[in-house]
Parts: sequence; C-alpha cells; structure tokens
Amino acid sequence: MKSQAKKSLIALAIATGLSGNAFAASSVSDISVVQSGQGQEATVSQTGLINGASVVQTGTDQVATVQQNGVWHEATINSTGTDNTVKITQQVDWHVASANVVGDSNNVDVSQNGFFNQSSNDVAGNDNVVGVTQLGEVNDSQVEITGTENSVSVKQDGDANLAVFRVEGNDNDGKIKQVGDNNQAGLISLGLSANVGNNNDVSVNQAGNNNFGAAKGIAGDNNTVDMVQKGDNHVGFVYALAGSDNDISMDQKGKGNTAYLAMTTGDDNSVDITQNGRGNTIGDTLVADIRGDDNDITITQKGDVNGAEFQVWGNSNDVDLKQKGDANFATFGAYGTDNDFDLSSKGDNNEIVAFAEGEDNSIEVSQEGDVNFAYVDVVGSDNEVDVEQDGNQNETLISVAGNNNADVTALQNGDLNLIDLIIEGDENTAQIAQSGNGNWVGGDDNSSFTVAGDNNSLLITQAGNDNLVVGSQAGNNNSISVNQSGNMNIASVVQY
Repeated sequence: MKSQAKKSLIALAIATGLSGNAFAASSVSDISVVQSGQGQEATVSQTGLINGASVVQTGTDQVATVQQNGVWHEATINSTGTDNTVKITQQVDWHVASANVVGDSNNVDVSQNGFFNQSSNDVAGNDNVVGVTQLGEVNDSQVEITGTENSVSVKQDGDANLAVFRVEGNDNDGKIKQVGDNNQAGLISLGLSANVGNNNDVSVNQAGNNNFGAAKGIAGDNNTVDMVQKGDNHVGFVYALAGSDNDISMDQKGKGNTAYLAMTTGDDNSVDITQNGRGNTIGDTLVADIRGDDNDITITQKGDVNGAEFQVWGNSNDVDLKQKGDANFATFGAYGTDNDFDLSSKGDNNEIVAFAEGEDNSIEVSQEGDVNFAYVDVVGSDNEVDVEQDGNQNETLISVAGNNNADVTALQNGDLNLIDLIIEGDENTAQIAQSGNGNWVGGDDNSSFTVAGDNNSLLITQAGNDNLVVGSQAGNNNSISVNQSGNMNIASVVQY
C-alpha cells in the first residue's frame, strides 16, 4: 500500500488532509478521553491492529501521552489551556497523527516509525516547542504556528518526504532535516499567504537526490534561511522575501543543482550561495533578483557548466562571484549608486557580462583560463571598471556612457586577446595593458575604440608579438599615449 506520489508544496494551499473519518474503520480498539478542569493527565497505550485514540483536554497543567504499537494507527489530541505537554508515539506501518494545541508554554512531541506516516500540528500561543521525527518512506509533516518564541524541529528519514513549516509571529525557529530521495521541505505559506514575523530561523538539510527546499512569503526583519543540499538535481528556492537584515545561505553539493532567488526586497541582507558540482545554475529562467540597499551577495560555484544570473536594484550593494571549473557563465546587473561588483572565473570557456546603471559603481572582472569573454557596460557618472584576463583567446568589450568617469582599466596577459572599447562622456580616463601574442585593441574603420567627449585620456601599452592598435578619439583636450614593445606591431591613432 505504499504510495510513491510526490505531493506539492503548493498543493498544501488547497488541502491538507489527515483522515476525515478517523476511527470509523477501526474493528479492534477505540479510546477517547475527554477531560475538562485543572491538572489533568491522560495516558493511552494500545498494541494491536487498526487502533485509534483521541484525547481532548480543556484547562491548565495538562499532560497527554498516546503510545500505539501495531498497524494503521491514528491519534488525535486537542488541548486547550496553559502548560500543556502532548506526546504521540506510533510505530510500524500506516500512521496518522495530529495535535491541535491552544495556550501558552506548550510542548508537542510526535514520533512515528513506519513507511506511510503523516503528521499535522497546529499550535497557537507563546513559548511553544514542536518536535516531529518520522522514519520510513512517503512521510508527510505539516506544522503551523501562530505566536512568539516558537521552535520547530522536523526530521524525516526515507524517500519522497514532505515537510512544511508555516509561522506567523516573532523569534520562531524551524529546523528540517530529510534523508532520502525526492524530498520537499521549507518555510512556505499555506493558502499562498505570507509567513509574517521577525527573527525567524529556518534550517533545511537534505541528503539525497531531486530534493526541493523552499522559503516563500517571508515578511519581516532579522530572518535566517539556511539550506544545505547534498546530492544531484537539488533546487533551492527563496521567493517573496521582504525585510531587512535577513541572512540567506544555500549550500548545494552535487550535479545539476539550481538556486532560485526572486522578489527579495529589503536592506542589509546577506546572501551566500555555494554550489559544488557540475551543471549548477543560479536563476535559470528566473533571474535572481534583490531590491534594496547595503546588501551583501556571495556566490561560489565549483564544477563544470555553471551559470549565474543576478541583478541588484538599490545602493551600496556588494556582490562577490567566484567560479571555478569549465564553461562557466555569469550575467550581473546593478541599478543604483555605490554598488561593488567583484566577479572572477577560473577555468575554461568562461563568460562574464556585467552592466551597471547609476553613479559611483565599481565593476571588477577577473578571468583566468582559456577562451574567456567579458563584456562590461556602464551608464552613469564616476563609475569604475577594471577587467583583468589571464589566459588564451580572451576578449574584452567595455562600453562606458556618462560624465566624469574616472577609471577604466583593462589588462590582458595571454594569447589572441582583444579589447574593444567605447567611451562617451566627459573627463574620462582609460588604461589598457596587454602582454602576450596576437593582441589588438581595435577601432577606426571597424567597431569600437571610439572615445568621444572632452578631457579624455587614453594610455595603451602592449608587449609581445603581432599587436595592433587602431582607434579614434573625438573631443577637446584629449591625450593618447601608445607604447608597444615587440615584433610586427601596428599603431594607428586618430584624434579630431
């Protein structure tokens, strides 16, 4: 009777069902305890087949414990009051457990052992602690908490597991650990509503293949999302996060991993994404998007055929990208002021495209390897561009438009390098240095090396063989200095 159907986290918004007719099929045992008053304590223990237990307590200082050992167990505890303790333990085969607690200082502990376990826990109040442990296959766990200072820990061991943690309040902690294949876990809202609260912590640790970790609809400050995925074809998903001082960390180890980060809005957020393996991507068809100021973004990709797509909207954001491997791809965009891009790729067939629109932005690109390509486009004033390529068959294209651009630097060391440069604006400065064979800068009749504006200065230094400098410069008070050392160098410089 094993069901390998993989449930969707979005499907939880439509229906969450434990069994609607809990004990109707029971032909062996049925225990129901109802208590109303103060200082109640109920203990239920059953051993047999198709057992059912239901405990309802209303009052204060209550303790309810249900232990069932057999096949096809269902246990439901409904507790209302303060200082309640609820424990459900079910072992072997088809289990269903649910606990609904309303009050303060509640403690819910659910442990199930089997292959088709389900657990759904609803807690409303303060200082609540919920721990769910399920061992087996096709496990399902749902926890929904409304209140403050709540703590949730869900551990599932098996295949096709699903865990959902929804919270509304402050100082909540959620920790989900799943071991197996085709697992789904995360902080995701039921009914597609936002998970609202401050100082919430979500930790997802998945070991296996084709796992899905999601944090959706978080509104608040000082939230922490930590996802660790080990295996192949993992997906880390952070969507619709609004707030400041949030910490997002994704660590993926394996092949074909994907990290989605979209509709993240706020200031002073920290994003750290590490991918170790082959075929990893960040953004994919969704471009990773962050809107806000003073955000810190760190992306590390180790492996083959990695890709990253990222854009930042705001001011004073810091982006750090490190790619190590073959055939890496990166596209980064910044819209704002005082943004800092540090993009580096080490390996073969790397490509980096970076563009910024605003003022006082800094883009630094470093490539080490073979057949690298870098394109930088900056629109605004007082922006800084620095491109360094070390390897073979490198190509650099730089386009700057605006006024008072202070520093444009391109350095290539290797063979068959090309620099194509367009600067339009006033008071621009460009420095180009090439060391190697077959280098050229370009321009004149062909495309680029076109500087138009006033008070521009261009310095080109080439050392090696078969170097070519052609160009064009238009404007007033311009200065061009070309220094070539080597064989078969050609320089043609035109000023108007």
